[in-house]
Amino acid sequence: MQRFARSIVAGISLAIIGVMLWGPVTTAHADDLTDAIDRVASTSQSLLSAQKKEKSITAIRTGLDYSSLELLLRQGVSAKKEDIAKLRDHYIETIPGFPKKTRLGAEQIRQALEQWVQSLPSQDLKQILEQLKNDPPAFRPITDAQVTKTRTALDASIENLKAFLSAGEVEFDWKEQLQWGLLQEELAKDIPNPARMQASLNGFYGAEVVGLERPEFTNVRTALRAYMNAVYFRNNKNSEAMYNSQVGNLVAALENYTEHANNDTAWQVGRLIGWLDRADQASDIQQQIRYHFYQPNIYLHVSQNLISAGELMEVDETEQMTLNVKGLEVKGEARLRGQISFQIAESQEKATLRVILDGTALSRNVAEKSGVTVVSRGTTTIQATKLVAFDGDGFTTEPAQAEAATKLELESIEGPSSTHESIAKTKFIKLRSQNEKDASEVAVESVTTKMDAQVLELLANVIDGYQDKVRNPLIRRGGFPVNVNSTSTEEYIRLNMLQTGRYQLASPTEPPALNRGTDVALRLHESFIRNFTEVVLGGVELTDEKLVQHMTDLGAEVPEELKTGKGKKSWAITFNNTQPISVSFRDNQLEIAIQGKQFKDGAKVINDRIRISAVYNVLKTDEGMQLVRDGDVNVQFVGRTSLTVSQVAMKTVMSKKFNAFFKDDIVGKGGIPLPGNWASAGNLILQQIVSDNGWLMLSYNLGKGNALGQ
Repeated sequence: MQRFARSIVAGISLAIIGVMLWGPVTTAHADDLTDAIDRVASTSQSLLSAQKKEKSITAIRTGLDYSSLELLLRQGVSAKKEDIAKLRDHYIETIPGFPKKTRLGAEQIRQALEQWVQSLPSQDLKQILEQLKNDPPAFRPITDAQVTKTRTALDASIENLKAFLSAGEVEFDWKEQLQWGLLQEELAKDIPNPARMQASLNGFYGAEVVGLERPEFTNVRTALRAYMNAVYFRNNKNSEAMYNSQVGNLVAALENYTEHANNDTAWQVGRLIGWLDRADQASDIQQQIRYHFYQPNIYLHVSQNLISAGELMEVDETEQMTLNVKGLEVKGEARLRGQISFQIAESQEKATLRVILDGTALSRNVAEKSGVTVVSRGTTTIQATKLVAFDGDGFTTEPAQAEAATKLELESIEGPSSTHESIAKTKFIKLRSQNEKDASEVAVESVTTKMDAQVLELLANVIDGYQDKVRNPLIRRGGFPVNVNSTSTEEYIRLNMLQTGRYQLASPTEPPALNRGTDVALRLHESFIRNFTEVVLGGVELTDEKLVQHMTDLGAEVPEELKTGKGKKSWAITFNNTQPISVSFRDNQLEIAIQGKQFKDGAKVINDRIRISAVYNVLKTDEGMQLVRDGDVNVQFVGRTSLTVSQVAMKTVMSKKFNAFFKDDIVGKGGIPLPGNWASAGNLILQQIVSDNGWLMLSYNLGKGNALGQ
C-alpha cells in the first residue's frame, strides 16, 4: 500500500492548498467580552455533561443548534453581532418547548448569549471619535495592587516552568537563553528595572529555539511582559502626560482614518491601540475600536470539483498469507486491486477530507488436513475510508473504517479416496457462509490496519512540517493567528484566519463575494500582509543568496540581475521592524511596498530607511486576467529631500535589483499547472481579480490551457 499512501498525501496536499500556514493565541480585550464568551462555552458544555442518555444529547444539540453555537465559539471575539443575536433569538423561540429538566440549562446558555451581545460595541468609529474628543476616558494610575497581581501571576508561571524543566524535557541551555541570572537579580529588587528585564523577555522569543512554543514558556512570557509594563507605568512620573498625549494622537489618527481609510492610516490607529493596551488604559475604547477591525483577513476556498478532477489512483498489491482457521492452517496469496478517490466530508468543526479505497481482492487458498488438500478461490469486494482533518492545531485522523463482502468458490479437492473428498466438499459447502464472513472480517482488519499505519506514516512529513516549520515557529515569535476557522461541506473546503496582534488591526470589512462554481479562491486583506510580515520579517536580513534560494525552492525563474556567483557583487536588505512589507488593494490597483532600514552593496553599507514599491494594474487581456506593472519600481529614501552620492549609487543598485524582482506582469497567462494525478485535468485558470476596498481576490477554475510561462 506504499503507492496508495503516497497518493493520499498528494491528494491531501491538493485539498488543503495553503492551509498549513497558521493557528491560536489570544489578544487583549475587555474582560466583559471574554467573560461572556467563556460563560457561553461553560454553560453549553455543562448542559451536555449533565445528560446521561445519548438520545438526550442528540436532541439538545439539534434543538439548540450546537453546530452554529460551536462555530461562534471558534470565531470568539471576531464573531458577528448579528449572528450571535440570531442564535439567541432562536433560543427564545425554542426553549419553551424543551423538557423541564433541560429548560434551565438551555436558558442559562441563552442568558450567556445575551451577555455576549450586550458586551459588543454599539458605536461606530465616528461616534467613538466624538467620545474621545468630548469625553475621553480618564487616566487610571497603575496601583500597587495591580503590580502585585501581575507579580503573583509571574511567580506562579515561573514555578510551573521550573517544574517542567526539572523533568528534563527541554535540553537546550535555557538559563543562558532566558538570561535567567539577570531576571532573578531584577525580580529580587523592590523596584526592578524593566529595561534590564527586556533582555530576558527577548529570550522567550526565538523562532529556532525548540521548546519555546510550549505553554510553560509562553505563559512566563505573557506574565513577564504584563509585570514589566505594570512596573514601568507605576513608577513613571510621566505616565499621565504620556497617556494624554497618546489619546490626542489617537484622535488625530482616527480623524485621518475616517477621512482616508487605507492601510497606512489603519496601521497608525493600531499602534496607538497597542500602546493603550500596554499601559492598561481605556480598555473599553480599545475594545470598541478593535471590534471594528476584527474580521478575518484571509480566506481560502477549494472545491470538490477540483479534488475529484484528478485521475483515480491505482492500488495493485499482492500479499502472501498464512492463517490459522479453527486449528486448520491455510496458506494463500491475495491480490488487492482498486482505486483511491477523495471526497470532502461535511464538518463544521474542521476541514475534513475523506480518503476512499474501492477495491477487489482475489485470493487462492490452500488448506491441508489428514491427507486432504482443498484449494479455493475467493473474491472480496472492499470499501475503506479514512478521515483526515485540519484546524489551527494541526492535522488529525480518525481510524479507518471498512466494509467487505467475500464469495468463496471451490477449485479442487484431492484426498486419499473419493469418500474423503466427498466429506471435504460437504464440509466446504456447509461452512462456506461462515468462512465467507470470516474472510471478510480478516480483509477488513488487514486493510484498515494498513490504511491507518501507512497514511499516518506518510502524513508524518506533512504533520511534522506544519508543526516544526509553521505553527511552532510562529508561536515562538508571538505571531500565531488569533483565530483559525476551518470548515467543509460536501462541495467545498473553507478556511479563514484572523491575523492580528497587540499593535495591529485586522479587516474592518467582509471579503468580496465569490462567484458560484469557483474551484480555488484566495481572498486576502491588506492587513494580513502587514501583520504577518511584521512577525516573520521584521528586523530580518535578506541576502541575495537567501532570495535566490527561496525563488528556486518555489520553482520561480531567477532573473539575471538577481543571480549570485562568480563576478556578481553581493547585496542584502534588512527589513524594517514595522511594516517590512505592506500592500494596498484599491481601485483596481495593487501596490506592493518593501521597507528596509539597512542596505549592503558589496562592502558598502547604508543605514537609512528606504521604501521600494511597485504598482500593478488589474487588466483583462486576450490572454485572460492579469496584473501588469505600472511603470518602474520606485525607490525612495524616506524623509530625504536630497541624496548623497552614496545614496544615489545605492538607489541605482536597488532599482536594478527590484525591477528584476517585480516582474512586468504576474498571474494569468495560461494558468497554474497542477501536480501528480491532477496534471491531466488541466490548469487552474484565473477567472477573476478584484483589488478594491483593501481586499485582493484571486479566483480560479479548472480548465484547459498551457501552463504559466509555457
